[in-house]
Amino acid sequence: MTEVEKKQPELERLFTNAITGKRLGHAYLFEGARGTGKRALAEWIAQAVFCENGETGKPCGQCRNCRRLNEGNQLDLISVEPDGQSIKVDQIRQLKAEFSKSAVEGSKKVYIIEQAEKMTISAANSLLTFLEEPGIDTYLFLLTTVKENILPTIRSRCQIIHFQPLKPKVMAEAFREAGISEQNIGVLSALTNDYEEAKRLEEDEWFQEIKGKVWTWFNQMVNRNPLAFITVQTDLMPVLKERAQVTMCLDLLLFHYRDMLYISFGHEQAAVHQHLIKAYHALQSESRYLTQQIENILDGKKAIQANVQAQGILESLVIKNQTIK
Repeated sequence: MTEVEKKQPELERLFTNAITGKRLGHAYLFEGARGTGKRALAEWIAQAVFCENGETGKPCGQCRNCRRLNEGNQLDLISVEPDGQSIKVDQIRQLKAEFSKSAVEGSKKVYIIEQAEKMTISAANSLLTFLEEPGIDTYLFLLTTVKENILPTIRSRCQIIHFQPLKPKVMAEAFREAGISEQNIGVLSALTNDYEEAKRLEEDEWFQEIKGKVWTWFNQMVNRNPLAFITVQTDLMPVLKERAQVTMCLDLLLFHYRDMLYISFGHEQAAVHQHLIKAYHALQSESRYLTQQIENILDGKKAIQANVQAQGILESLVIKNQTIK
């Protein structure tokens, strides 16, 4: 089974039908979280387009063109990714120059732009020429995690395909194959769909440290321990140096409260931390308290995105926790 079939079987069927029905569009915007298979699907479609035995709408994987793409030697598949922090106008101009050339191997050309939200405004405007007048047998795939960060003029000229988060069973099996420990599979699959990122987090000392600190903080709050307020300053803030780390801290806290809520409704199998089920039962809290604190954490995540000061958000969570009836 291919990566596309595992991760996005419905989209695989959608594009198989589009290819066999000769309805494949010239420009697509693939939107979804990291690890959901955007790049894999774009390359799968490219392989199907170039395949010498493509009557089924799927790549055969055996012909000369399929093998060359798998080996990274398909000259008519061109990729662009950020140069540093952005995709610059010169990169798009170079891409447009390639648009105007004849295909090297045949009549078809495929272009993939990774992290398309990182195009500068000049680069995005430069790309509009292709989108307004696409060439025959020329296909463009823009990949992004946040389509709202792409110019409306670009979005309006693309067919937008949303990639659903991977199903828990698929994620769990994939993470096992990637060597993720059973204890971490639940929490890491809740944090990311990306195998490489999951492996990196599992091996990250900071991640292991913050998991332990959040577990202590969670216990303090559930037990209404006054030390929870002090813990913010003494234990959490010294290791939360970046906004992304604060968001991770809030996510980890959220998972504990959500697990407790699942258990309170008899859905233990849905808990992220299966190895903590007994510990959760020992804590025991009313569902109204758990629901309110989950809402408070979600409000805290919004505040972080609005650049509100991190320590104030975390301390506010403790104060709100103490006042929940």
